[in-house]
Amino acid sequence: MKPILLPLLLCAATSFAQEEASAPPAAAPFAPAAEVSEAPKDVPVPVVEVPKAEPKKEEPKAEPKEEVKPEPKLEPKLKAVPAAAKVVGSEEEFAFAKASAEDADGKVQEAAMEELAVFVRRYPASEQAPEAMLLLAGLKQKQGDWQPATASLLRLLYEYPDTKVGLRAKSDFLTVIEKKASRKHRAILNELVKLPETADKADRLSALWQKIAEQAPDALYEPVAAEIRDFTVRFPGHKDGDKLQGALARLHAANDKPAVALLSWRKLLALYPESASRSAAQMAVGDLYSDSLRDPKKAIDAYQELVEKYPKAREVQAALENSARLFDDKLRQYSLAVEMHERIVKLFPKTPASLKALKSIARLQRDRLSASDDAIKTLMRLSSLHGGQDGIDALLQAAEYARRDLKDFARQAELLRKVSEDYAGAKEAPQALYDAAGVYEDALKDNAKAIELYKAVGSKFPSHKLAKKAEARAAKLGSAN
Repeated sequence: MKPILLPLLLCAATSFAQEEASAPPAAAPFAPAAEVSEAPKDVPVPVVEVPKAEPKKEEPKAEPKEEVKPEPKLEPKLKAVPAAAKVVGSEEEFAFAKASAEDADGKVQEAAMEELAVFVRRYPASEQAPEAMLLLAGLKQKQGDWQPATASLLRLLYEYPDTKVGLRAKSDFLTVIEKKASRKHRAILNELVKLPETADKADRLSALWQKIAEQAPDALYEPVAAEIRDFTVRFPGHKDGDKLQGALARLHAANDKPAVALLSWRKLLALYPESASRSAAQMAVGDLYSDSLRDPKKAIDAYQELVEKYPKAREVQAALENSARLFDDKLRQYSLAVEMHERIVKLFPKTPASLKALKSIARLQRDRLSASDDAIKTLMRLSSLHGGQDGIDALLQAAEYARRDLKDFARQAELLRKVSEDYAGAKEAPQALYDAAGVYEDALKDNAKAIELYKAVGSKFPSHKLAKKAEARAAKLGSAN
């Protein structure tokens, strides 16, 4: 049995090692058994070292994944803002401004004017506002600015009529006007102390600035313009906004500021689409281009836009007349001038405007267009449309054109005869008929027709001084035949 022992040990060792490898690790190193079987003492048993199995490493359990949240966006750190300084009320601010105004130093007083102006803008409803305005007006007078001073006094009077300083403001205003205003403005400005009968402050101020712009635009130009601009800021959407815009435009125009006036009128057209002053504004634009800015083409464009957009406006007639004048005098486009006058005749028949237009047409046709025949027809149309002395004069003028320009004596005689027929009661009728007979006698050599007309003078106008002379002439021509 001894030869078999070694292989058995080897086999057992191998099997044991495999079991060790698969078994969980023990707390202490493995110790082989003491004996498997007793070996003979005289046979050496080879010692087989069995390699220790490495303990199986356990894989660490996967930790549950935490949800990774995006880092919040960091706002830039703001610097700490100190609390606003506490501001005192209107009483303290007025006390400071008043003390500055009463300072003996002229430079301090000059700076105090701005303080007072700011105070009034900031606290217009305060009890101190009227006194602040009175102080401001007084400082302006000391600075030699009497016009801004009077404007401030007027505003005080109209804005705060029932305050204790109102009477003082009225007195100061009248004193300044008496000393500084021109004679032509004095009476107008003195009337301004009579306030309109309205309880609304904005309405009173609006009426004031409009009245000055209309009646004395060159008296207080700059301060009133500034007050109107200030009004539009203080009272946006006021019902008189368009009227004040027009007043501002008239102020600029009256003080030789045509470009600024033009801009003001355009602003009215742009901002007040429902204004009743739009046609007047458009007319003013044309007038500025025509006169001050000397651009006849742009003026005519403005006038024609008025006629097109506002055909019922009272300015249409003037717009057409001005267009005709510019075509005639400035552009020398006489046929277009005639066209403008014809539109007047069509739009305003049997009116003084039509009469004037027909006379202008006849003049242009004869003098500028060398169309005397057309001029004669126009004069006959004038006589038919308007009659009266203008009709008589038109026929007599037409007869002269026929004789002088056309050498058409028959036409001349007929026009003279027409005067006596259409205007038999006129003082010119006997002379016109007598002259017609003379044309037949002298120019046309038609004695029969001449005799007929001479006799007609005697029969139609027996009491006229030409009656006997005409009869004598008829008798002489008859005896000659």
